[in-house]
Amino acid sequence: MKFKTQPDPEHPGGYLMRFTRVINITHEEGALQVRFPDKVKLQGAFLKAGLYLHSFGHADTGRDVMPDPNQDYEVTNEMMRDLGFDIPA
Repeated sequence: MKFKTQPDPEHPGGYLMRFTRVINITHEEGALQVRFPDKVKLQGAFLKAGLYLHSFGHADTGRDVMPDPNQDYEVTNEMMRDLGFDIPA
């Protein structure tokens, strides 16, 4: 999955996140989106899902701690639920 974030136009300081499913050479845009009130909640959702946005447990000061839209993350349905997406069990 690739995750794309953008500022939430309805909530200043908030973020909208959508995902794109990467299947071989095709990309399928997901219709679901999640709203986060701020950057801390978005980053916390990734930690809850077990997706650490730093390498080897150390902060990388040269990189923003946000999902990399070019990174293909391997996730389970449970991880997607932890991120806030309404994925059926």
